[in-house]
Formats: sequence, structure tokens, C-alpha cells
Amino acid sequence: MHKKTLILLLGSIPTLTVASCKKELFDPDAYNKYVDYQFMIDNMDRTHDWKLTKHSTITVTTPDNVRSVQVLTANPHVSALSEIAADGICYGNTATLSYSVPSGQTELFLAALSFSGNYMGVVPFSYGTTTLDLNAQPLQTAGMLANPTPQTFTYLYEANFPEPGDFDYNDCVLRVNKSYTDASNQVLLTVTLSALGTQKQVAAAIHLGGFKYDDILSVEIVNGEQMDKDYPFSRRMTGSDDPLVKGRNDEAVVNLFEDGHWVLTKKKLSNGSIERKVFNTTRSQNETYSSLAAPVTTTYCISFKSRELARQLTFENIDPFILEEFNGSIWEVHTYYYKFNDVLKDIFRGNASAYDNHVSWSVAVPKKDFRYPVEGMRLFGPYDGFTYWVQNHLSNTDWYLHPTRPQLLY
Repeated sequence: MHKKTLILLLGSIPTLTVASCKKELFDPDAYNKYVDYQFMIDNMDRTHDWKLTKHSTITVTTPDNVRSVQVLTANPHVSALSEIAADGICYGNTATLSYSVPSGQTELFLAALSFSGNYMGVVPFSYGTTTLDLNAQPLQTAGMLANPTPQTFTYLYEANFPEPGDFDYNDCVLRVNKSYTDASNQVLLTVTLSALGTQKQVAAAIHLGGFKYDDILSVEIVNGEQMDKDYPFSRRMTGSDDPLVKGRNDEAVVNLFEDGHWVLTKKKLSNGSIERKVFNTTRSQNETYSSLAAPVTTTYCISFKSRELARQLTFENIDPFILEEFNGSIWEVHTYYYKFNDVLKDIFRGNASAYDNHVSWSVAVPKKDFRYPVEGMRLFGPYDGFTYWVQNHLSNTDWYLHPTRPQLLY
């Protein structure tokens, strides 16, 4: 299952040279073997896309008294855990909703809301259903209503790409939820920096996959403040303090922060530097290495140029990524689906395939309160199912719901 020993022969570890006028020393084969050894899970599924979710679209026909509809992950009259996967205002008695849900989910619910914003009832439907007519379906209302909450994902990162790390996936932990305003062209993204398990500088942004900079009217902070407000140094990673920035290929990018340690501390040390401890990843704290910090949350309102564009934004194309420095260059760390997207930095220079070792330095978990490992504990330590999922992408797709050694979790 896991590699018990790590054998590194002299010369088998590649020298990672990114850009140099000297002879290129990077050996892709040796590098990928090195990553495999360090990852320490045998028999990895080489067709793996590292996605724990699936995506679909449904068109709903509604009666005249329905203002909007929502795709819910559970029946809010039965469960207090229902999340809003999509929300849309009806025009001409129809609404088309795109949504992402956990891979194993088969039953969903369509909620109808009145013009006063009250829940009128729900209709169950199966994942993959493309059309639904509420005129022909009785709304279910039995049971006490628990208002659904915004769908929230937890994003985990290793902050040392392309070098393999300890794969505890807690170097940066972001939680992102998606909600809506009364304006049909707006989407709210609420971002929380929960933990930093690295002493390196880490920046972060959200690439809106498939959307161009010109598709967006504006990005405004509507709750909280700029996450790295009053940052005292130059912004060499993100390059800007504007909440909306343009990617290298005109992509739309929401700028989160230049330095996660500044976000959590907002203070300089006596020598003028920023305190670089690990935060919220260890059970004990000390003066030089680890500490506790209150998570920091900010809500961004994204105004699209049309309601059609706004309703296309799902967790399928929300791509939070971090930036970190390695070997004198700034690298981006994305989830595997977007692993080779040079959104802000041209790091691969057309040679991304050399780094295609099927290992991901980031995992997106469709669970708002996902518990990540303590410092230095590989993700497969507390979650046996993670290993089986890595070995077969069709197996144990709900591993994150079933910790086997919770004592190893933060």
C-alpha cells in the first residue's frame, strides 16, 4: 500500500533548473520517479483527475408565483446540512442552473422560492436530470424547515511545488463558499484563510476558469476587508492589490492576498520582518515555530456582465491557487484539474508535460468543516480511504467523510 523505504541513488534526484543560460539539468524521468517515491503511495491510478465532485446543468420550468429556484444537496425539511449548490432567478418561467456536487451524490432537491423570498417547498430529482417542470410536480413541505447554507469547499495545499513535500496538505488551508445576491449577475465568494502549515511566504488568488477579465464588471469586498490590508512590502507574487486582476491570457482572477502570514498576524517583528510560524496546524505552540491565529474571512462580490455568465460559475471552474517561491522562481499551485495553468506566472514555458507525474499538490474537498492532518502527518495517515482513492479514482470517493485515525487531525 505505502512505500516502506525510500531509496535514492546518487544522481537520481533531479536538479530543478527553471530558467538559465546554462545547460538544462532537469531530467523529467528522474524527477517523476523522485516524486513517486516521496508521495509514498504505490500503484497510483494514472488516469486520476483528483476530483471529488461532478458537474451538471438543469433547466427548470416554474409557475408564475415562483421567483427563483435552488439546487440543494439535501431536503431542508429533513436535514440541517442542506447546502445551496446553485441559485437562479426565473425569467419567462424558466431558469437554468449549473452545479457541482460530491461524486457519490445521486439524489438532489429543487427548491422553489416565492417573490417574498420564502421557501415554498422542494422536489427531489436525480443527478443528471436535465429538465424539471414544477407545474407537474407537487412541492414537498412536510417537516420543520432548516434554512440551507451556502455550498462550501475546503482547499488544501502543499507549498513547495515542484518539489515534493510531506504531503500533509496543510501548508495552506482555504475555505470558500459560494452564494448569491438579489442581482442576477452577481455571485458572492466568501474566503477564509484557516491555516498555514509552512514558514514560507504564500500568496493566494482565485482563477475563474473559463472566464475572461472582460467578462467581469467588477470585484468588490462587501464583508470584511482586504485580507492583506496594509501589507508593508512589494507585491512581487500577485503583482497588485486590486481585487480583480488580469491573468497572462486575459483570465479573470480574484486577488486574495500577497502573504498569508501577514493576513494572520498583521504585524512586523522588531527586526522589520513578518512572523513566519506555522499557524493552526499543531497541537502545541512554542515561541519560535508554531502558534494559534484566528482565521480571517473576506467576502467578494463578483459582478458579471450578464446573468447567464454569473450562473455558469460553479465549483467546477472556481480555481483557488497559491503562489510560492522555489529555486528563485515563483510557482503556482493549483488543484490537479488546473495544475498546468500558468495564470499569473509563465513558469512552465511550454514544458508543463515534464511535470506530469499524476501527483497533485492540492486537493479540493467538498466539505466545509473538513479536518486536515496535524503538521507533518501525511493525508493518508488519518484517512485510509485517501490511499484507496488515489489508487482507484472510482473507489472511496467519500474518504473525507470517514477519518480512520481522528487523533491525527487538527
